[in-house]
Amino acid sequence: MSTLLRSLLLLVEITSAVPAFGNCLTANETKQGVLLTREVPFFSVFYKPDGPGLTEQKLVERNRSLQPVSAVYLHPLLVERRVGPNGTHELKYANAIALDDLPQKKTWQSDTTLFINGKKSVSGTTFIRFDGLGEETIASCSYKVWAINSRLELTELPPIIFEQYYSPELRLVLRSVRLGPSGQPIDEVRFDRFQIGWGN
Repeated sequence: MSTLLRSLLLLVEITSAVPAFGNCLTANETKQGVLLTREVPFFSVFYKPDGPGLTEQKLVERNRSLQPVSAVYLHPLLVERRVGPNGTHELKYANAIALDDLPQKKTWQSDTTLFINGKKSVSGTTFIRFDGLGEETIASCSYKVWAINSRLELTELPPIIFEQYYSPELRLVLRSVRLGPSGQPIDEVRFDRFQIGWGN
């Protein structure tokens, strides 16, 4: 897999929020920021609302060491910028970000350009599709979610596709599955516990 493709996968990776210990996460709590942790394999990420979007801080393992990565989301379903060991990767969207009414409109798409360390790299299209309503149950808590298919197609690169389960109440993706070009699951992200307000 090319360095560019690995970087793009990191850029568009969507992670999930999970309640633990029988206490369910509330919308008011997410406003304080939420630290989400998966035990096996260990992974931790901190999300905090920032206007209509989110900021993200996490540690990723590279070359047998943990290195910080931060990101900005224009909307919980749409990453804009990620800063990490390989520099800054930024996606610029030509269309206005209108994702809160996906259940009514069903789809959103936009011409998209990738910039690496401020320099234009490749262009293509982002597609986001509403696939229906559902419910995600984590531990003893259940949340109503939207099933979302997100696809980034950039020139001469394989498509980057995610199946996401998004809670509009919490404004967080509760589960994310990365899919291969033919729709087969490749990787899934779920978390085991959360901590409110970490990182403030």
